[in-house]
Amino acid sequence: MKVRCVYNTGEALRVYENSPQKKNEFRRFGSSENSQFNEITIGKEYLVMGIIVFETYQAYLIDDQGFISACPCQLFEVVNGEINTNWFFRIIDKDEDIYPFVQAIFGYPELCFNKKSYVNLIVEKDEESQRIYFRCKIEQEKELAK
Repeated sequence: MKVRCVYNTGEALRVYENSPQKKNEFRRFGSSENSQFNEITIGKEYLVMGIIVFETYQAYLIDDQGFISACPCQLFEVVNGEINTNWFFRIIDKDEDIYPFVQAIFGYPELCFNKKSYVNLIVEKDEESQRIYFRCKIEQEKELAK
């Protein structure tokens, strides 16, 4: 799946809020109107490596210049909706540390099978988790090129 960044500010997410908010108030997306998503570039296309289902929104797992992040899907438009045939889905157990913040994960096998994968990749920035991510990305790029 490929997406193109069309927005990179919290202001663009305002239309998706369920109720009005103050300019500096953090709400549904964990951002305010003044928030900047500097890890993504408007107009740039990204290969989606996973979809993270948070409690209040969904995010694409992407990377830009080696920095891996989970960004709200409302900041993107889908360029190619083809999903990798090797993706899996996992519901987060209520006894896991990331529950209820993260509800479910959809993506490459290691992202779904390892219960610590999200924390290791996004929070801890674990080198081995990043190597696995980029190895899987190369495999997905090859599959899309077929």
